[in-house]
Amino acid sequence: MAAHRTIRKFLPTPVPDADVHKAVEAAEKASTSSWIQAYALLQITDGETRRELRALTGDQAQVEEAGAFFCVCADTRRHRLIAEDAGVPHAANLETFLLSVVDTSLFAQNLALAFEAQGHGICFIGALRNHLPEVDRLLELPEGVIGLYGLCVGEPDPESPLGGATEPRPRLAVDAVWTRDRYPGDDEIRAHVEDMDRRANDYYRDRGQPKRDWSGGIWRTFRAPSREHLHDHFESKGARLR
Repeated sequence: MAAHRTIRKFLPTPVPDADVHKAVEAAEKASTSSWIQAYALLQITDGETRRELRALTGDQAQVEEAGAFFCVCADTRRHRLIAEDAGVPHAANLETFLLSVVDTSLFAQNLALAFEAQGHGICFIGALRNHLPEVDRLLELPEGVIGLYGLCVGEPDPESPLGGATEPRPRLAVDAVWTRDRYPGDDEIRAHVEDMDRRANDYYRDRGQPKRDWSGGIWRTFRAPSREHLHDHFESKGARLR
């Protein structure tokens, strides 16, 4: 886990089906609320579809070039069919949606670790949500199945700096995320942010970007709402967010 790197440049070597099967089997061992198992994994093997997905995710080359690409989905379709066959309603509300997102995220992290344990590199693609209605139509996802992110898997390119040869980016100090009994006060939070900025600045300076820090990236990311289309899209897929 500590050796994790995000890989953005892959060799074209296909990921064997046996490795995918083993990874999915391990991923399914993740905790799941009330045993609902509200996730689905769609592997995209068609070359033209992957080219279209590359365009929809900000022209990220790894979406097309990695040995394998997956769409990781929250899945309430199974639950809806079970309710339909039992002749009872399926109660969709915010909690139902959150359960599927949490279940899917636990599954996806297990999946990534399982692939890395087999020697593959991975890259999550949150930009799948940039144009999610278009992704949904392209992949013909039914009601109750919502794409949350993509996952590239494959053999890292050792000749590229995007192939994971660099040192990992630093993370917040353990004490910044681990507290006892109560959430920390704002002064303590700000002190941890300053510490993170110092370490991030060292990281960027070593890569020829001496004026960058962590908090600057955070406020730029969240200074304006993003992907505001998602509310309407999620509700069009059967989620209820109120």
